[in-house]
Amino acid sequence: MSTTCLRTTEEFALVYNKTWLHAVEEDSADVEAYRPNTYAFPPSRGRTGFSMSPDGTFRLFAIAPTDGLEEHPGRWKKIEKDKLHISFPNEPTEGFDLIFIAQSAEFLKIKKVPTKAP
Repeated sequence: MSTTCLRTTEEFALVYNKTWLHAVEEDSADVEAYRPNTYAFPPSRGRTGFSMSPDGTFRLFAIAPTDGLEEHPGRWKKIEKDKLHISFPNEPTEGFDLIFIAQSAEFLKIKKVPTKAP
């Protein structure tokens, strides 16, 4: 029998089932800031983001050619305590690793690292 312990961890419980949008105004160096889509963001020309579920589902939101959001469905897998590998099996979108620097119910600091699948 296989286990799914890499996906059902509670370490990311605060992140699950929310749409997180890039708060570019709060970025620092190579660390990106994210807030829930319910946050009162200042005006912007568009925001990218993501959401993830405990079952391994990941959705990347990119700015579409028509200025709306374009969804790219993917998968996440825990590879270290605070590091996930994100892949897009049926999409041309490149995978990457997400390293969680800080997380709370209202704020995330993450580092995106381009990488090949583990």
